[in-house]
Amino acid sequence: MRYQPFPAKFHTANRAKLAKTIGPEAFAVIDTADVLRRPGDFEYPFRPDSNFYYLTGIDESEAVLILAPGHPNPRLREVLFLRETSDFTALWQGKRLTQAQGTERSDIQTVLWLGELDSYLEQLVGKYSTVHLNTEPTLSPGPLSPAARRAIALQAQLPTHNIKSVVTTLGQMRTIKAPEEVAQIRCAIDMTGQGLAKAWGELKPGVPEYALEAELTAEFTRQSATGSAFSAIIAAGQNATVIHYSTDAAEVGKDDLVLFDVGAEAGYYAADISRSVPASGRFTDRQRAVYEAVHKAQATGIALHRPGATIIGIDAAMRAVLIKELVTLGLLTAGQAASPEAQKHLSQYYSHISHHLGLDVHDTGSPIQELKPGMVVTCEPGLYLAEEGIGVRLEDDILITETGHEVLSKNIPSALDDIEAAIKKLRQ
Repeated sequence: MRYQPFPAKFHTANRAKLAKTIGPEAFAVIDTADVLRRPGDFEYPFRPDSNFYYLTGIDESEAVLILAPGHPNPRLREVLFLRETSDFTALWQGKRLTQAQGTERSDIQTVLWLGELDSYLEQLVGKYSTVHLNTEPTLSPGPLSPAARRAIALQAQLPTHNIKSVVTTLGQMRTIKAPEEVAQIRCAIDMTGQGLAKAWGELKPGVPEYALEAELTAEFTRQSATGSAFSAIIAAGQNATVIHYSTDAAEVGKDDLVLFDVGAEAGYYAADISRSVPASGRFTDRQRAVYEAVHKAQATGIALHRPGATIIGIDAAMRAVLIKELVTLGLLTAGQAASPEAQKHLSQYYSHISHHLGLDVHDTGSPIQELKPGMVVTCEPGLYLAEEGIGVRLEDDILITETGHEVLSKNIPSALDDIEAAIKKLRQ
Protein backbone atom coordinates (compact mmCIF):
# COMPACT_ATOMS: atom_id res chain seq x y z
CA MET A 1 0.00 0.00 0.00
CA ARG A 2 1.03 3.60 -0.54
CA TYR A 3 0.06 4.54 3.01
CA GLN A 4 -0.09 3.06 6.47
CA PRO A 5 -3.75 2.36 7.36
CA PHE A 6 -5.09 3.80 10.58
CA PRO A 7 -5.52 1.41 13.50
CA ALA A 8 -8.94 -0.22 13.16
CA LYS A 9 -10.00 1.31 16.49
CA PHE A 10 -10.14 4.72 14.78
CA HIS A 11 -12.89 3.54 12.45
CA THR A 12 -14.61 1.59 15.22
CA ALA A 13 -14.89 4.76 17.32
CA ASN A 14 -16.35 6.67 14.38
CA ARG A 15 -19.00 3.99 13.81
CA ALA A 16 -19.90 4.01 17.52
CA LYS A 17 -20.52 7.78 17.41
CA LEU A 18 -22.70 7.46 14.32
CA ALA A 19 -24.59 4.48 15.75
CA LYS A 20 -25.45 6.52 18.84
CA THR A 21 -26.96 9.20 16.60
CA ILE A 22 -28.93 6.65 14.54
CA GLY A 23 -30.38 5.03 17.63
CA PRO A 24 -31.88 1.56 18.11
CA GLU A 25 -35.03 2.17 16.04
CA ALA A 26 -33.34 2.75 12.67
CA PHE A 27 -30.52 1.52 10.47
CA ALA A 28 -28.03 3.07 8.07
CA VAL A 29 -26.71 2.04 4.67
CA ILE A 30 -23.35 3.63 3.82
CA ASP A 31 -22.21 3.18 0.22
CA THR A 32 -18.75 3.94 -1.08
CA ALA A 33 -18.05 5.76 -4.35
CA ASP A 34 -18.47 4.50 -7.90
CA VAL A 35 -15.72 3.33 -10.19
CA LEU A 36 -15.69 6.06 -12.82
CA ARG A 37 -15.23 4.79 -16.34
CA ARG A 38 -13.76 6.48 -19.37
CA PRO A 39 -14.27 5.58 -23.03
CA GLY A 40 -12.34 2.62 -24.34
CA ASP A 41 -13.06 0.14 -21.55
CA PHE A 42 -10.78 1.78 -18.98
CA GLU A 43 -11.35 3.16 -15.50
CA TYR A 44 -10.21 6.25 -13.66
CA PRO A 45 -8.22 5.55 -10.48
CA PHE A 46 -10.67 4.62 -7.75
CA ARG A 47 -11.03 6.88 -4.74
CA PRO A 48 -13.33 5.75 -1.89
CA ASP A 49 -16.18 7.87 -0.61
CA SER A 50 -14.80 9.93 2.27
CA ASN A 51 -17.59 9.09 4.71
CA PHE A 52 -17.36 5.39 3.92
CA TYR A 53 -13.59 5.39 4.38
CA TYR A 54 -13.93 7.36 7.64
CA LEU A 55 -16.19 4.64 9.03
CA THR A 56 -14.43 1.53 7.69
CA GLY A 57 -10.88 2.12 6.44
CA ILE A 58 -11.87 0.16 3.31
CA ASP A 59 -10.71 1.61 0.00
CA GLU A 60 -12.19 -0.96 -2.39
CA SER A 61 -15.06 -0.25 -4.76
CA GLU A 62 -18.50 -1.88 -4.53
CA ALA A 63 -18.47 -2.04 -0.74
CA VAL A 64 -21.38 -1.29 1.60
CA LEU A 65 -21.61 -0.79 5.37
CA ILE A 66 -24.79 -1.53 7.32
CA LEU A 67 -25.27 -0.16 10.84
CA ALA A 68 -28.28 -1.43 12.80
CA PRO A 69 -27.54 -0.42 16.42
CA GLY A 70 -30.72 -1.99 17.82
CA HIS A 71 -30.50 -5.33 16.06
CA PRO A 72 -31.19 -8.18 18.53
CA ASN A 73 -28.18 -10.09 17.20
CA PRO A 74 -25.02 -8.19 18.23
CA ARG A 75 -23.09 -9.64 15.28
CA LEU A 76 -25.53 -8.02 12.85
CA ARG A 77 -25.32 -4.50 14.26
CA GLU A 78 -22.32 -3.84 12.03
CA VAL A 79 -22.06 -5.66 8.72
CA LEU A 80 -19.58 -4.98 5.94
CA PHE A 81 -20.33 -6.21 2.41
CA LEU A 82 -17.48 -6.67 -0.05
CA ARG A 83 -17.45 -7.67 -3.70
CA GLU A 84 -16.35 -11.29 -3.89
CA THR A 85 -13.29 -11.81 -6.01
CA SER A 86 -12.83 -14.35 -8.80
CA ASP A 87 -10.02 -15.72 -10.91
CA PHE A 88 -11.11 -13.37 -13.70
CA THR A 89 -11.04 -10.33 -11.41
CA ALA A 90 -7.67 -11.33 -9.98
CA LEU A 91 -6.26 -11.72 -13.48
CA TRP A 92 -7.43 -8.34 -14.76
CA GLN A 93 -7.54 -6.14 -11.66
CA GLY A 94 -5.61 -7.93 -8.94
CA LYS A 95 -6.68 -9.52 -5.71
CA ARG A 96 -9.44 -7.99 -3.62
CA LEU A 97 -9.82 -8.12 0.14
CA THR A 98 -10.83 -11.37 1.72
CA GLN A 99 -13.46 -11.34 4.43
CA ALA A 100 -10.76 -11.80 7.06
CA GLN A 101 -8.81 -8.86 5.67
CA GLY A 102 -11.98 -6.77 5.71
CA THR A 103 -12.33 -7.51 9.41
CA GLU A 104 -8.67 -6.77 10.06
CA ARG A 105 -8.88 -3.38 8.34
CA SER A 106 -12.22 -2.26 9.79
CA ASP A 107 -12.66 -4.29 13.00
CA ILE A 108 -16.14 -5.24 11.73
CA GLN A 109 -16.62 -8.83 12.79
CA THR A 110 -19.32 -9.74 10.28
CA VAL A 111 -18.11 -9.40 6.69
CA LEU A 112 -20.30 -10.84 3.95
CA TRP A 113 -20.17 -10.89 0.17
CA LEU A 114 -22.13 -8.27 -1.73
CA GLY A 115 -24.47 -10.90 -3.17
CA GLU A 116 -25.99 -11.29 0.31
CA LEU A 117 -26.83 -7.59 0.71
CA ASP A 118 -30.34 -7.57 -0.77
CA SER A 119 -31.64 -10.35 1.44
CA TYR A 120 -30.24 -8.65 4.54
CA LEU A 121 -31.80 -5.33 3.55
CA GLU A 122 -35.16 -7.05 3.17
CA GLN A 123 -34.93 -8.19 6.77
CA LEU A 124 -34.03 -4.70 8.01
CA VAL A 125 -36.78 -2.80 6.19
CA GLY A 126 -39.25 -5.19 7.76
CA LYS A 127 -37.92 -4.35 11.23
CA TYR A 128 -37.28 -0.60 10.97
CA SER A 129 -39.19 2.23 9.32
CA THR A 130 -36.32 4.74 9.31
CA VAL A 131 -33.33 4.40 6.99
CA HIS A 132 -30.26 6.67 7.05
CA LEU A 133 -28.24 6.98 3.83
CA ASN A 134 -24.89 8.44 2.83
CA THR A 135 -26.35 11.10 0.55
CA GLU A 136 -27.84 14.56 0.77
CA PRO A 137 -31.62 14.67 1.32
CA THR A 138 -32.05 16.78 -1.83
CA LEU A 139 -30.33 15.25 -4.82
CA SER A 140 -28.51 17.61 -7.15
CA PRO A 141 -28.61 17.16 -10.94
CA GLY A 142 -25.79 15.28 -12.58
CA PRO A 143 -24.35 11.78 -12.27
CA LEU A 144 -25.77 9.98 -9.28
CA SER A 145 -23.58 8.30 -6.68
CA PRO A 146 -24.35 4.77 -5.44
CA ALA A 147 -25.89 6.32 -2.31
CA ALA A 148 -28.07 8.63 -4.37
CA ARG A 149 -29.23 5.78 -6.58
CA ARG A 150 -30.07 3.80 -3.46
CA ALA A 151 -32.08 6.73 -2.09
CA ILE A 152 -34.17 6.93 -5.25
CA ALA A 153 -34.77 3.18 -5.28
CA LEU A 154 -35.75 3.02 -1.59
CA GLN A 155 -38.07 6.02 -1.87
CA ALA A 156 -39.87 4.22 -4.68
CA GLN A 157 -39.95 0.82 -2.96
CA LEU A 158 -40.70 2.04 0.57
CA PRO A 159 -43.02 5.06 0.31
CA THR A 160 -44.05 4.79 3.97
CA HIS A 161 -40.48 4.61 5.30
CA ASN A 162 -38.62 7.64 6.59
CA ILE A 163 -35.51 8.10 4.42
CA LYS A 164 -32.92 10.28 6.13
CA SER A 165 -29.32 11.41 5.54
CA VAL A 166 -26.27 10.91 7.75
CA VAL A 167 -24.22 13.40 5.74
CA THR A 168 -24.71 16.29 8.17
CA THR A 169 -23.97 14.12 11.21
CA LEU A 170 -20.81 12.70 9.65
CA GLY A 171 -19.82 16.18 8.53
CA GLN A 172 -19.97 17.43 12.10
CA MET A 173 -17.94 14.45 13.30
CA ARG A 174 -15.29 14.90 10.63
CA THR A 175 -14.59 18.56 11.46
CA ILE A 176 -12.63 17.51 14.57
CA LYS A 177 -9.54 15.60 13.51
CA ALA A 178 -8.12 12.76 15.59
CA PRO A 179 -4.33 12.71 16.09
CA GLU A 180 -4.03 10.04 13.38
CA GLU A 181 -5.79 12.33 10.91
CA VAL A 182 -3.60 15.32 11.77
CA ALA A 183 -0.52 13.16 11.26
CA GLN A 184 -1.78 12.14 7.82
CA ILE A 185 -2.44 15.78 6.89
CA ARG A 186 1.09 16.66 8.01
CA CYS A 187 2.35 13.94 5.69
CA ALA A 188 0.34 15.36 2.78
CA ILE A 189 1.73 18.84 3.48
CA ASP A 190 5.29 17.51 3.55
CA MET A 191 4.71 15.77 0.21
CA THR A 192 3.33 19.03 -1.17
CA GLY A 193 6.42 20.92 -0.05
CA GLN A 194 8.63 18.34 -1.75
CA GLY A 195 6.59 18.64 -4.93
CA LEU A 196 6.79 22.44 -4.91
CA ALA A 197 10.55 22.28 -4.50
CA LYS A 198 10.84 20.05 -7.58
CA ALA A 199 8.62 22.35 -9.64
CA TRP A 200 10.38 25.52 -8.50
CA GLY A 201 13.72 23.98 -9.43
CA GLU A 202 12.49 23.75 -13.03
CA LEU A 203 10.75 27.13 -13.08
CA LYS A 204 12.16 29.46 -15.74
CA PRO A 205 10.91 31.58 -18.63
CA GLY A 206 9.71 29.48 -21.56
CA VAL A 207 8.76 26.38 -19.58
CA PRO A 208 5.09 25.39 -20.05
CA GLU A 209 2.82 25.30 -17.03
CA TYR A 210 2.08 21.61 -17.58
CA ALA A 211 5.78 20.75 -17.33
CA LEU A 212 5.82 22.29 -13.86
CA GLU A 213 2.76 20.23 -12.98
CA ALA A 214 4.56 17.12 -14.23
CA GLU A 215 7.48 17.78 -11.87
CA LEU A 216 5.10 18.39 -8.99
CA THR A 217 2.92 15.31 -9.45
CA ALA A 218 5.87 13.04 -10.21
CA GLU A 219 7.30 13.98 -6.83
CA PHE A 220 3.93 13.29 -5.19
CA THR A 221 4.12 9.78 -6.63
CA ARG A 222 7.72 9.33 -5.49
CA GLN A 223 6.61 10.33 -2.00
CA SER A 224 3.87 7.61 -2.11
CA ALA A 225 0.92 10.00 -2.26
CA THR A 226 -2.47 8.45 -3.00
CA GLY A 227 -2.80 11.17 -5.63
CA SER A 228 -3.37 14.89 -5.87
CA ALA A 229 -6.01 16.25 -3.53
CA PHE A 230 -7.36 18.30 -6.45
CA SER A 231 -6.33 19.28 -9.95
CA ALA A 232 -3.24 21.43 -9.61
CA ILE A 233 -3.56 25.12 -10.41
CA ILE A 234 -0.28 26.33 -11.91
CA ALA A 235 -0.93 29.68 -13.52
CA ALA A 236 1.58 32.08 -15.03
CA GLY A 237 1.09 35.81 -15.46
CA GLN A 238 -2.43 36.74 -16.51
CA ASN A 239 -3.63 33.18 -15.87
CA ALA A 240 -2.92 33.63 -12.15
CA THR A 241 -5.83 36.07 -11.96
CA VAL A 242 -8.28 33.24 -12.79
CA ILE A 243 -9.21 31.72 -9.43
CA HIS A 244 -9.64 28.11 -10.59
CA TYR A 245 -7.49 28.20 -13.72
CA SER A 246 -7.09 24.69 -15.12
CA THR A 247 -5.63 24.83 -18.62
CA ASP A 248 -1.93 24.63 -17.63
CA ALA A 249 -0.86 25.06 -21.26
CA ALA A 250 0.77 28.51 -21.41
CA GLU A 251 4.50 29.13 -21.42
CA VAL A 252 5.93 31.06 -18.50
CA GLY A 253 6.95 34.60 -19.45
CA LYS A 254 10.20 36.28 -18.43
CA ASP A 255 8.65 38.57 -15.83
CA ASP A 256 5.68 36.39 -14.89
CA LEU A 257 4.57 35.69 -11.38
CA VAL A 258 3.51 32.02 -11.26
CA LEU A 259 0.78 30.97 -8.86
CA PHE A 260 0.88 27.42 -7.47
CA ASP A 261 -2.31 26.22 -5.73
CA VAL A 262 -1.60 22.55 -5.15
CA GLY A 263 -1.92 19.72 -2.68
CA ALA A 264 -0.86 16.11 -2.31
CA GLU A 265 -3.20 13.48 -0.87
CA ALA A 266 -1.69 11.13 1.73
CA GLY A 267 -3.84 8.17 2.75
CA TYR A 268 -6.80 10.10 1.29
CA TYR A 269 -6.14 13.18 3.46
CA ALA A 270 -5.52 16.46 1.67
CA ALA A 271 -3.05 19.30 1.76
CA ASP A 272 -3.86 22.64 0.14
CA ILE A 273 -0.99 25.10 -0.30
CA SER A 274 -0.73 28.25 -2.42
CA ARG A 275 2.41 30.19 -3.23
CA SER A 276 3.21 32.85 -5.84
CA VAL A 277 6.73 32.67 -7.27
CA PRO A 278 8.65 34.90 -9.73
CA ALA A 279 9.78 33.12 -12.89
CA SER A 280 12.98 35.18 -12.96
CA GLY A 281 13.79 34.34 -9.36
CA ARG A 282 13.31 37.95 -8.29
CA PHE A 283 10.09 39.86 -7.75
CA THR A 284 9.64 43.09 -9.67
CA ASP A 285 8.93 46.15 -7.54
CA ARG A 286 5.22 45.97 -8.35
CA GLN A 287 5.00 42.23 -7.72
CA ARG A 288 6.84 42.73 -4.45
CA ALA A 289 4.37 45.40 -3.33
CA VAL A 290 1.34 43.23 -4.16
CA TYR A 291 2.91 40.17 -2.54
CA GLU A 292 3.70 42.09 0.64
CA ALA A 293 0.10 43.31 0.81
CA VAL A 294 -1.23 39.75 0.67
CA HIS A 295 1.41 38.48 3.08
CA LYS A 296 0.47 41.19 5.58
CA ALA A 297 -3.21 40.25 5.31
CA GLN A 298 -2.42 36.57 5.80
CA ALA A 299 -0.25 37.26 8.85
CA THR A 300 -3.16 39.17 10.36
CA GLY A 301 -5.51 36.27 9.60
CA ILE A 302 -3.22 33.52 10.86
CA ALA A 303 -2.78 35.29 14.20
CA LEU A 304 -6.56 35.20 14.74
CA HIS A 305 -6.88 31.41 14.50
CA ARG A 306 -7.94 30.16 17.91
CA PRO A 307 -10.87 28.35 19.53
CA GLY A 308 -14.02 30.46 19.27
CA ALA A 309 -12.97 32.34 16.14
CA THR A 310 -14.72 31.78 12.81
CA ILE A 311 -13.39 31.58 9.27
CA ILE A 312 -15.77 34.33 8.19
CA GLY A 313 -14.60 36.58 11.02
CA ILE A 314 -10.95 35.96 10.15
CA ASP A 315 -11.76 36.65 6.51
CA ALA A 316 -13.33 39.99 7.47
CA ALA A 317 -10.15 41.00 9.28
CA MET A 318 -8.02 40.08 6.26
CA ARG A 319 -10.34 41.99 3.96
CA ALA A 320 -9.95 45.09 6.13
CA VAL A 321 -6.17 44.84 5.73
CA LEU A 322 -6.46 44.32 1.97
CA ILE A 323 -8.69 47.37 1.56
CA LYS A 324 -6.02 49.54 3.21
CA GLU A 325 -3.34 47.91 1.10
CA LEU A 326 -5.27 48.65 -2.09
CA VAL A 327 -4.99 52.33 -1.22
CA THR A 328 -1.22 51.97 -0.83
CA LEU A 329 -1.09 50.13 -4.16
CA GLY A 330 -2.96 52.95 -5.85
CA LEU A 331 -5.96 50.80 -6.71
CA LEU A 332 -8.44 52.53 -4.38
CA THR A 333 -8.71 56.06 -3.12
CA ALA A 334 -8.87 56.75 0.60
CA GLY A 335 -12.48 57.82 0.08
CA GLN A 336 -13.40 54.53 -1.60
CA ALA A 337 -11.71 52.56 1.17
CA ALA A 338 -13.70 54.41 3.83
CA SER A 339 -17.02 54.23 2.00
CA PRO A 340 -19.85 51.71 2.48
CA GLU A 341 -18.88 50.39 -0.96
CA ALA A 342 -15.39 49.36 0.16
CA GLN A 343 -16.18 45.63 0.10
CA LYS A 344 -17.65 45.97 -3.38
CA HIS A 345 -14.47 47.65 -4.56
CA LEU A 346 -12.38 44.89 -2.95
CA SER A 347 -14.40 42.19 -4.70
CA GLN A 348 -12.79 43.24 -8.00
CA TYR A 349 -9.50 41.94 -6.61
CA TYR A 350 -10.44 39.27 -4.03
CA SER A 351 -13.45 36.96 -4.17
CA HIS A 352 -12.87 33.70 -2.28
CA ILE A 353 -12.72 32.48 1.33
CA SER A 354 -10.83 29.92 3.38
CA HIS A 355 -12.22 26.48 4.23
CA HIS A 356 -11.90 23.33 6.34
CA LEU A 357 -9.44 20.63 5.28
CA GLY A 358 -9.36 16.87 5.78
CA LEU A 359 -10.51 13.85 3.80
CA ASP A 360 -11.72 16.34 1.21
CA VAL A 361 -9.84 19.46 0.21
CA HIS A 362 -13.00 21.50 0.80
CA ASP A 363 -13.84 19.44 3.82
CA THR A 364 -16.93 19.33 5.98
CA GLY A 365 -17.36 22.43 8.11
CA SER A 366 -18.87 25.87 7.71
CA PRO A 367 -17.13 29.27 7.62
CA ILE A 368 -19.61 30.55 10.22
CA GLN A 369 -19.11 27.85 12.86
CA GLU A 370 -16.76 28.46 15.77
CA LEU A 371 -13.34 26.89 15.46
CA LYS A 372 -12.51 24.16 17.97
CA PRO A 373 -9.31 22.31 18.90
CA GLY A 374 -8.67 19.56 16.36
CA MET A 375 -10.08 21.42 13.38
CA VAL A 376 -7.79 21.97 10.39
CA VAL A 377 -8.51 24.95 8.15
CA THR A 378 -6.82 26.95 5.43
CA CYS A 379 -5.95 30.64 5.46
CA GLU A 380 -5.78 31.95 1.91
CA PRO A 381 -6.08 35.64 1.08
CA GLY A 382 -5.21 36.86 -2.40
CA LEU A 383 -5.15 39.81 -4.72
CA TYR A 384 -5.82 39.44 -8.44
CA LEU A 385 -4.94 42.41 -10.63
CA ALA A 386 -6.21 41.26 -14.02
CA GLU A 387 -5.27 44.48 -15.82
CA GLU A 388 -1.67 44.09 -14.64
CA GLY A 389 -1.42 40.32 -15.06
CA ILE A 390 -0.52 39.84 -11.39
CA GLY A 391 -2.21 37.22 -9.22
CA VAL A 392 -1.00 36.52 -5.68
CA ARG A 393 -2.51 33.89 -3.39
CA LEU A 394 -0.91 32.67 -0.18
CA GLU A 395 -2.48 29.64 1.47
CA ASP A 396 -1.40 27.72 4.54
CA ASP A 397 -2.96 24.84 6.49
CA ILE A 398 -3.63 25.50 10.17
CA LEU A 399 -4.45 23.24 13.10
CA ILE A 400 -6.58 24.75 15.87
CA THR A 401 -5.11 23.87 19.28
CA GLU A 402 -6.31 24.30 22.86
CA THR A 403 -4.29 27.49 23.22
CA GLY A 404 -4.38 28.88 19.69
CA HIS A 405 -3.06 27.36 16.49
CA GLU A 406 -0.19 25.65 14.68
CA VAL A 407 0.71 26.46 11.10
CA LEU A 408 1.22 22.95 9.74
CA SER A 409 2.80 24.25 6.52
CA LYS A 410 5.28 26.62 8.19
CA ASN A 411 8.26 24.83 6.63
CA ILE A 412 7.20 25.73 3.09
CA PRO A 413 8.80 29.09 2.22
CA SER A 414 6.27 31.91 2.29
CA ALA A 415 7.87 35.25 3.15
CA LEU A 416 9.01 37.17 0.10
CA ASP A 417 12.75 36.96 0.80
CA ASP A 418 12.44 33.29 1.70
CA ILE A 419 10.77 32.58 -1.66
CA GLU A 420 13.58 34.29 -3.54
CA ALA A 421 16.22 32.47 -1.48
CA ALA A 422 14.52 29.10 -2.09
CA ILE A 423 14.41 29.68 -5.86
CA LYS A 424 18.08 30.65 -5.91
CA LYS A 425 19.09 27.57 -3.94
CA LEU A 426 16.99 25.20 -6.05
CA ARG A 427 18.58 26.50 -9.24
CA GLN A 428 22.15 25.89 -8.08
